Amino acid sequence: MKTSGKATPRSSAEGLGPLDVVSGLAYRIFGRYSNGIAANSPWLRDEILKSNMRITPEGLISLAFLGGVISAVAFVAEIGLALVLANPLLLLISGAFAATPPLVFLIIMRAPRISQGSRSAALDNELPFMVGFIVVLAGGGISPIASIRRIARMSDVFPNAAKECRRILLDIDVFGLDPVTALEKAAETSPNKPFAELLYGYTTIIKTGGDMNSFLANKLKEIYEARALRVKKSSETIGTLAEGYVTVTSVLGISLFVLFQAEALISHSSSGLQGIEVFGLVGVPAFSVLFIYLLNAVQARYPYVDYAPFVVFGLSIPVGIVFFVLPLPLTLFEHTSVALILMSLAPTVVAVRATRERTALEKALPDFIRDISEGRKIGLSPEQTIQALADKHYGLLSKHVKKMSAQVSWGVSTVQVISTFAREVRSWVTREAGMLLTEVIDVGGGTVRSFSDMADFSRKMNDLESEKRSSLKPYLFICYFSSIMVVVTTFIMVYFISTPINFGSSSSFAPPPPTINRSAIDILLTVSVVESWFIGMVAGKMGEGGVAEGFKHALALVVIALVSVFIAQAFIHVSIL
Repeated sequence: MKTSGKATPRSSAEGLGPLDVVSGLAYRIFGRYSNGIAANSPWLRDEILKSNMRITPEGLISLAFLGGVISAVAFVAEIGLALVLANPLLLLISGAFAATPPLVFLIIMRAPRISQGSRSAALDNELPFMVGFIVVLAGGGISPIASIRRIARMSDVFPNAAKECRRILLDIDVFGLDPVTALEKAAETSPNKPFAELLYGYTTIIKTGGDMNSFLANKLKEIYEARALRVKKSSETIGTLAEGYVTVTSVLGISLFVLFQAEALISHSSSGLQGIEVFGLVGVPAFSVLFIYLLNAVQARYPYVDYAPFVVFGLSIPVGIVFFVLPLPLTLFEHTSVALILMSLAPTVVAVRATRERTALEKALPDFIRDISEGRKIGLSPEQTIQALADKHYGLLSKHVKKMSAQVSWGVSTVQVISTFAREVRSWVTREAGMLLTEVIDVGGGTVRSFSDMADFSRKMNDLESEKRSSLKPYLFICYFSSIMVVVTTFIMVYFISTPINFGSSSSFAPPPPTINRSAIDILLTVSVVESWFIGMVAGKMGEGGVAEGFKHALALVVIALVSVFIAQAFIHVSIL
């Protein structure tokens, strides 16, 4: 098998990717240097094995040399251009990039460690469900190795866990390692510590002849407690990030708004308005996107994402643009507000429906599985139990239970019925539980203990998710308060600037108030409502864990901003619209 470190450009036609081609070219040039460095860096091979990268140490070092040389050539060319043009500013900017070549070299050399972090985080989100799956099947007499084979085929439910399981099966089925050796190797090369401890513990139990079910149950409890602790820590981290976000968008934003407003309204110049436009229309959206990215890295998330709200939002954008360009007798602020409302309304409806359905299904699912367990205790088969539960109320889950009951009565196998249910729902937790229920029935009708274990596990995960949502709810208030303050501050500033100053007994010393530029105030309010929309998107990610949930908060904040303007005019007598 060819390694990426010795690939040639011709190898691209043989199925290798661009990275293999580039690293092969780099190895041709720097191979004699990278071989010596790789021989003295045995740790680098272990780092690559723990990552998702498919490259040899020699190839990685050669690639780092190539990146450093290319960046050095670019730096020298930039310096030469600055000298030819005799431009001091360009020369100064070029000098600031003097550290780029060694920085590029170090970044490429650190790429395996960065890849390890992403691999570990991706598996960490699925690990509780993966272990719960193994525990439930172990209660039905299925060995962990057999469970690993089943998980390896479930890429749609466990994409990252299935990849890890296929790594283990590759060593067993292709390279001929015995299961214990393959599991130990997987533990050594896994960057995820809980997963490595699980594999090490399993091999120890096999060697010593301990109680496998007891070990798996204890390990599941440990992982569940670790996830609960992680949720708590992530909530605290989100709180810290929220303070920083509010500081930039609200505190700093209000301060800049006050300064820019004073300059624009008093001096009648447009420089202040340009500063506000850059901050509100470029700075806040860019910082909001960065903040959402940071939240995505901190929060525990599932591998399934419902893209329907984003698709609907993309289809709604032309509607908002058409309304915005219509020559209606509205101000820029009103045009912008209504356009944002039109763009957000449809995705809000889709996202709210999906969230309600997902929450209702995840809440009712543990009760449904518990009832199946009770039916098994009195001797009913899974098919009979599902039919007996068709008339019981499970909220939104009831229609699915009735559909499953009807399919069972038509003679469709229970495994196929539940598999169909798992594919139709838009909740990853429900889909995972449905596939687990399918596996439990498939191994022999499902024992009472298997159903009982699955019900307990589903209840614990549902409670954990409820706790996570409750801990994040207070941060929604922070975003709403930040958005409202931006709009209110605009009104207060306009009022104080436009109100004559009372110097006491003599009014002859009172300077006339500055003339208010209506177009300037219109721009100020327009920037405020755009900021409110982006703050609402952040609120959804911060308070509910998903960007799609931000559409409803963005819509609400735009409406609040629009209503606040009309209400404020009733109390602050400033004619602006």
